[in-house]
Amino acid sequence: MMSTLHGKTALITGASRGIGQAIARRLAGDGARVAVHYGGNEQAARETVAAIEAAGGQAFALQAELGMPGDAENLWAAFDARADRLDILVNNAGILNDEPGIEHVTRAQFERIFAVNATAPATTTPASCWTSTPALRSGDMTGAGERREVRVSAAMDAGCAGLPRPRRRRRGSPSASGAPPPRTRAVPSRACT
Repeated sequence: MMSTLHGKTALITGASRGIGQAIARRLAGDGARVAVHYGGNEQAARETVAAIEAAGGQAFALQAELGMPGDAENLWAAFDARADRLDILVNNAGILNDEPGIEHVTRAQFERIFAVNATAPATTTPASCWTSTPALRSGDMTGAGERREVRVSAAMDAGCAGLPRPRRRRRGSPSASGAPPPRTRAVPSRACT
């Protein structure tokens, strides 16, 4: 086990399965103590913690329902009960629509998806909570005067809410107006400062 993150504590939202679980296992493998957040699947979170511990890492499960009023406060209260510092925050939690297309999405479903995938990361990030949470007020959290945050938006990228993915035009093909297609590129979130 590498120890590049020895002595650091990481919180990964949505860490009981999928990408979040892989991130949690990797950070633990690099020496971090990992808070494995889950919304509703306690069994999956326990299995993730067990896998991390079996590999020699340190982890604990942490339940908080995101996308609800008071979600950030509940998340940080649960975190503060188990940890005294935070060095790395990975906002990974996200939900998708179970319906096959946007025409089947109700307003309530859309609002829930938006609350979890967009609002919850905004309310759990440093801009809103570095000064309000004891674990986040502990000063120099990484030992180098920096705080780390990563936003993983797999749900938004995967056609959340049943929205169809944009159709790709062949490179160089003109748009309906005859103008060349705009050049776009994905820009990953940057660590907070």
